[in-house]
Amino acid sequence: MNKVTNIAVAVAISAFLAVNFYLLFSDKSVITKSVYVERYERMTSSNHREELAKEGIVAPEETYTVYVGNDDTVDSWLVKEGDPVTVGDEIAILQTERAEGQRAVWEAELEALQQQTSSVRSMLSGLESERQEAQSDSSSNVKRKDNVSDNTTDTKVEVGLNVDVQVDVKQDGSFAQAIAAAEQELSEIERKQTVVEAQLAQNPGRPALISPVDGVVSKVTRTGSTLSVDIFSSQKVIVTYAKNDEWHKIESGDQVLIQGNGVENVVEGTVLSVSQAPAIDNEWIQAYKVLDETEVKNPLSYHEVRILGDAIDQSVPFGTNVNAIVIVNEALDAISVKEKWLHDLYKETAFVWIIDNEGRVEQVGIATPFTWETRAVVSQGLKLGDVVIYEPALVNYGNAPRVFMSLPKDLPSKKQWRAFGWRNYVKYILIR
Repeated sequence: MNKVTNIAVAVAISAFLAVNFYLLFSDKSVITKSVYVERYERMTSSNHREELAKEGIVAPEETYTVYVGNDDTVDSWLVKEGDPVTVGDEIAILQTERAEGQRAVWEAELEALQQQTSSVRSMLSGLESERQEAQSDSSSNVKRKDNVSDNTTDTKVEVGLNVDVQVDVKQDGSFAQAIAAAEQELSEIERKQTVVEAQLAQNPGRPALISPVDGVVSKVTRTGSTLSVDIFSSQKVIVTYAKNDEWHKIESGDQVLIQGNGVENVVEGTVLSVSQAPAIDNEWIQAYKVLDETEVKNPLSYHEVRILGDAIDQSVPFGTNVNAIVIVNEALDAISVKEKWLHDLYKETAFVWIIDNEGRVEQVGIATPFTWETRAVVSQGLKLGDVVIYEPALVNYGNAPRVFMSLPKDLPSKKQWRAFGWRNYVKYILIR
C-alpha cells in the first residue's frame, strides 16, 4: 500500500511541476519573466560617412578638334603633340589657292551645325514635355536630315548632317536616358560650332588653321582624307567610371577627396556630372580598366563620372593616375547601431529592441538611410541615452519581459581612482 501511495504522490508532484513549467515557459504564458541579455549598448552620437574609393585619371574638361581638308590643303604644320596653344594661335598655314574652298566648307558646316542644334533642342523640348505627360507608354520621334549647299566661284560644297533619334519610352528612367543622350549630343555639336566659328573669324588675308581655345595639342593627323588637330582645354578634371552597383550612389555635388602623384596633401573636389549613358570606348576608359582590374560581366556597365578638383596643380600632366574618394553619404552627430542588431531590415527601415523606463523590452521601429563599416546610421526612432539590446530569443516572448544584464567591465584607471581618494571608496562601500 505504501508503495502505491508513493508512486501516486510522485506522479501528482510531477504533474503539478509539469503544468507549472508549461504555464510559466510556454509561448502563450502571460506570467512576467526576466531574460538575461549579454549584448547591449547605450546610444551616443558621432560623425559617420560612407566613402567610395575610385581610380581617377587627370583629363581635360573639353577636347576640341580642328579639322581641314586633305594633304593638298595644308602648306605647313606649325605645332606638334604636346605644344601649348592659346586662342588664335596658328596651327597650320593653308595654301592660298585652296583657302577660299576651305572657307566655303566651314561656312556650310556652320550653317548645318546651327540647323542641327535647332533640331536637337526641339527634340529635347519634346522629350521634356512628353516626360511630364506620360503615364504608362509614350514615344518620341525626331528625324531630320539637313543638306546645305554653298556656291562660290567654281566651288560647290555640300554638307550632309543627320539627326535621327527614336525613343520608345515606358518608364521615366527611359526618358532620362534619352534626354541625357540628347544633351550629350547637343554639347558635342556646340563644341564643333565653336571651332568652326573661330576658323571663320580669322584674317582671310593669311589663311591658317587656328586654335579656338587655350590648351595643349594632343594629336595631329597629318595625312589622310581629313586632317585634324585635337586640343585639350587647359582646365583639368578627374575622370573615373561608376559601375552599375555604384552609379545610383554617386550624385552631382558629392564631395571628393583627391590624392596621388603630383598632388600635394589631399585636395578637395566636387562631382561635376554622372553620365546616364554608357561610356564610349576611348583612351580614358581603356586606361581606367587597366587600373581597376575588378571583373565586370556587362561591358556597358561603365558610366563616366567627372570631378572638378578645387586646387589641382595645373602642372600635373594629363593621364596622371590619382585616387578619388567620393563621399556618397554623410551624417553629422548621428546615432548609429550595429548592423547585425537590426531586425526585418527592408528599404531603409527596421526595428530594434530597447529597454523602457520600467526595465522591460520594447520594440522600436527605426529609419536607417545607410550603413557603413558594420554600423547602421539611425535618422528616426532612437534618441540619445536609449539602451539598445540584442538577444535573438526575445522574438519568442509574447509579452515584454524584464531584462537583467551583466555589469560593465570597464575599470577606472589608476589616475582616476587615485584622484577619487580611498576615503570616498570606503565611504561608499561600507557606509552606503
